[in-house]
Amino acid sequence: MLPLNAVRFASTFKDVGTSQPLLGCGSCIDRPVCGGLHLRDTGALLVDCLSFCHCEDRSKCDMVCPNKPAEYVRRHEEVDGWDLSTIPLARDVDMPRLPEWIPLLQGNLVGPRITSVDDCVALPLTYALKGRKHATRARTQQELASAYGVRPRHGWVLSGVQEDPAVERVWPLPDIGRIARQMVHAGAIFATSPDFSTVIDCPRQDNLHAMKRIAWVWYHMTQGGLCTALHVNGRTDHDFVRWAAFIRNQTAVKAIAYEFLTGTATKLSIGQHCQRLTELAKQVGRDLTLVVRGNAEAARSLRGTFKQVVIIDSTPYMRAMKRRKAYVNPGGKASYVSVQADSRRETRALLKHNIRVLRLAATAPFERPVEDRQASFDFRSSPAQQDTDDESPQMPLFTD
Repeated sequence: MLPLNAVRFASTFKDVGTSQPLLGCGSCIDRPVCGGLHLRDTGALLVDCLSFCHCEDRSKCDMVCPNKPAEYVRRHEEVDGWDLSTIPLARDVDMPRLPEWIPLLQGNLVGPRITSVDDCVALPLTYALKGRKHATRARTQQELASAYGVRPRHGWVLSGVQEDPAVERVWPLPDIGRIARQMVHAGAIFATSPDFSTVIDCPRQDNLHAMKRIAWVWYHMTQGGLCTALHVNGRTDHDFVRWAAFIRNQTAVKAIAYEFLTGTATKLSIGQHCQRLTELAKQVGRDLTLVVRGNAEAARSLRGTFKQVVIIDSTPYMRAMKRRKAYVNPGGKASYVSVQADSRRETRALLKHNIRVLRLAATAPFERPVEDRQASFDFRSSPAQQDTDDESPQMPLFTD
C-alpha cells in the first residue's frame, strides 16, 4: 500500500474506465482477467499497479502481491486462480419473500425478555457464529434469541458487510457449507456473502483474490441451502463485466448485494457505482434482487433496474442506542430528537418506534402536503357580507 502521506491523492487512484490503461498494464500476464487500471492525471507517479507497493518490510504486509513470490503463489492457489469460471455451478435455492426494508441489530437493547420487533431482522454475518477457527459453528435459534432479545416472525437475514477483521474471520472456516446449514436450522432465511475489500491503493492481484473469495464463499453458503446474495464488490468497470458473466453462468444467483457505506458513499462515486450496477443488470439479462447497505437514495434510484431493491438499515438500532427518537419531518425525511429511556421497557418501545418510523420514511412514497388555504387566509380583513340572493344587505347609494 501507499504511505500515509499519499492518502490525499486517494481520489486520483479510482479507476475511471475511459482513459488509457497504465503503461505497465500492456505487458502484465494478468491483463486479460484484470482489464487494466485506468487512472486520471497520475503522470509518472504510477507505471503499473505494483507502483502501489511501498512496503519497507514486506513480511508484515498482508496484501496479495507479486513482490512476495512464495506467499503470492500460496494465495493464488488457495482460490484456484483469479478466473471466476473455475467455480462449479451452485445448487438452486428458492428465493424467500423479503420486505423492501429490514432493520439490522448489532447488540441487545431489549434485555433478557425475548420480543418480536419485525417480520425480518438482520444481523452481521459473524454475529450468528460462535467459537473460533475449527470449532466455529452457527448459533442455535435459542442462542440467537437470547443474545439479541429478538425473535423475528419470519426469519433472520445475515449481512456480510462488516469491518475487515470480522469479514476475514469467515474465510479460513473449514466447512462453510456445514455452517450455512446450521444457520438455516437456526432460522436464517437469507444472507449476503462476505464483503472482502477491494481497496484502491494496492496491487490488482489483491483485488482479484478478494473477488474470487467472495465467489467461493457465496458458492459454499448456497450449497449449504442458505439463499445468499452475491456481493459484487469491484474496483474497475471490467470487474463488473466479470461479475455479470459469472452471474449469467451461475443461474443460482437470484440476488446481488452492494454497500454504499465506505468508498462508494462519496458524492463523486455514487453515480459511477449506480451506473455499474445498471450495466451489470442489463448484461445479466434476467430478474435480480438488489440488497443494499447504506444510502437509501441510491437504492431508490435503482428500483426501476432490479426486480426488487431491499435496504438493510442499522439506523433504528444505532439511534435507539443513543436514545434518539425518529420522526418524519415536513420534507419527508427522518429526523431525530433526544429522549429519556432508562428502563429496558422504554428502550424496547423506542427501538420498535424507530423501526416503524424509519421503515415508513424509507419505503413510503413522499407526497408534498396539499396547500392549506386557511394558512394563507387574512383574518384581519372581513369577508364581504352577502344575503341569500348574493346581494349586499346595505342600501344602495343610487336608485335605478
